[in-house]
Amino acid sequence: MTESVIESQSKDRHGTGGRCLIKWIMVMERKIYRSKVNYLAAALMSLTCISVAHADTTAESIDALRQEVNLLKQELERIKAANEQPQSAVVAAQLGSVSTTQPERVSGLAKTNGGADLKVYGYIRADASYQNQGASTFYNNISAVPLENTEEAAKQRNQLRSSAAATRIGLDFSTPTALGELKGKFETDFFGGATRDQFRIRHAYLTLNNWLVGQTWSTFIAPEYLPETVEAATYVGGSLQRTPIVRYTHPLNTHTNLMFSLEDPKYTANTDPDHEMRTPAFVGRVNHKFDNGSVISGRGFVAEKKTSHDELMSWGVGLGGKLQLSPETLLKADYYHVKGDGRFLFWANSGYALDANQQMHQNEFDVITLGATHQFAPKIRSTLGYGYMKAKDDNTFANLKYADSTQNKDLWQGWINIMFDPVKPINLGLEYVYGERTTFDGRSGYDNRFNIMAIYNF
Repeated sequence: MTESVIESQSKDRHGTGGRCLIKWIMVMERKIYRSKVNYLAAALMSLTCISVAHADTTAESIDALRQEVNLLKQELERIKAANEQPQSAVVAAQLGSVSTTQPERVSGLAKTNGGADLKVYGYIRADASYQNQGASTFYNNISAVPLENTEEAAKQRNQLRSSAAATRIGLDFSTPTALGELKGKFETDFFGGATRDQFRIRHAYLTLNNWLVGQTWSTFIAPEYLPETVEAATYVGGSLQRTPIVRYTHPLNTHTNLMFSLEDPKYTANTDPDHEMRTPAFVGRVNHKFDNGSVISGRGFVAEKKTSHDELMSWGVGLGGKLQLSPETLLKADYYHVKGDGRFLFWANSGYALDANQQMHQNEFDVITLGATHQFAPKIRSTLGYGYMKAKDDNTFANLKYADSTQNKDLWQGWINIMFDPVKPINLGLEYVYGERTTFDGRSGYDNRFNIMAIYNF
C-alpha cells in the first residue's frame, strides 16, 4: 500500500486526525533506521494526532483506522527484520588472518539441505610477474633460484609470466546444537602442488565452543605478522603451513588466550629423509591483544623425528606481533628459532641430514621478518618489508650439506609495494622484490622481479 493511497483513504475515512496519524507513521517508517528517534517528541506527536483523530472521527472510522495501523505495524516489523540482517564481509586479498579465532558467524543468507546456515565468500585473482632474474617457477621460490654463472641462471632472465591459480572460494557453515553453535569452514583454491597450479583444500574444519578439529593453519606459524605482500606465496620468513589438527583455545581474559594443539607432522622426502612418522607434533601458543589494537604472541613446538636407524626431538620457538604506531602506520615483526625441522617455515633447509651410518644431524636456523605499512589515503597504502634466514654453518649438518646446491646458509628478500582499492570489491597491487640466497660453499643466486595483481572480492 503506497503512501499516497493510504493518505487518500485516511482523508476519506478519518478526516484531519487520521491524516495526521498516517503521516506520522510514514515518517517513522522512512526514518526509523536512518537516525535515532527522539522518543519524547514522538510521544507528544502521537498524543496530539490521536487527540485530533478522536475529535473528528466516529467509532466506526476509529475501528477502520486501527486496522490500517495494525497493517502498517506489520510492514514496519518486516522492514526491521530485513534491515537487521548482517551484510556479508569482503574477503581480504592478502593471507593475513590466522585462524586463532573461530569462523565468522554465518548470516543465514542461505540454507544447506542439512539445515545449516551458509555463507559463500572468496575472490577471483589474476597475477603477473616480470622476472629479471629468478626461479623457473612463477611464484616465489627463493631457496631454489639458479646459482650465478650457471646455464639455468642465463635461461631464467627477462621472463613474463601470469596465473590465476590463487583464485579462492570458501564456505562458512553454522548450526545451533544442544552443546553450542557448531561452525565449519571449507576453503579451496588452485594453488597446490610443486608447480602452484593444482586444485587443493586450504581449510576444512569444525569448531564447537573452544575446540577445533580439521585442517587449518598450524598453531606455530603467524602469517598475520608477515608484512603485506603482492606475492601470493609470501617471502622469506613467511609460511602458509596448513595441517590436520586438534586444537583447544583457553581464554584467560578478554585480551589473552592460550592455545594447545596436536598436529600431523606432514613430513616430505625433501625435508625429512627416511622419516618414520610415529607421533604428532605438540604446539602451544599465547596471544595478547592491547587496547590500541596492537598484538603480540609467543609460540613453541616439539616433535619427534624418527628414521629406521635413529631418532631425535625437533623443537622451535617463535615471537612476533604488530604495533599500531598511528592510525595510518602499522609495524609488523616476527622471529623464529628452529632446530631439526624444515616443515613449518617456507624455504628452510631439510630438518636433518643422514651421515654414512644413517645417523641424524639436525639443521638449526633463525628467521626474522620486519615491515611497515602506511595508509597514504583511504584507498592507497604501501608496505616496505624484509625477511632473513640464517642457518648455523658450524655444525655437522652444514658439513654434510657443504656442496649441496639445494641447501642454503642464508636467504634474504626485501620488497616494496603499493596497494590501490579503487572501489570496494576491487584490489590492485604492484610490487618490486629483490632477494639473494647463499649456499654453504659460498655460491649465490638472485631474485629480481616485479609483481602485479588484480582481485575481485565476492
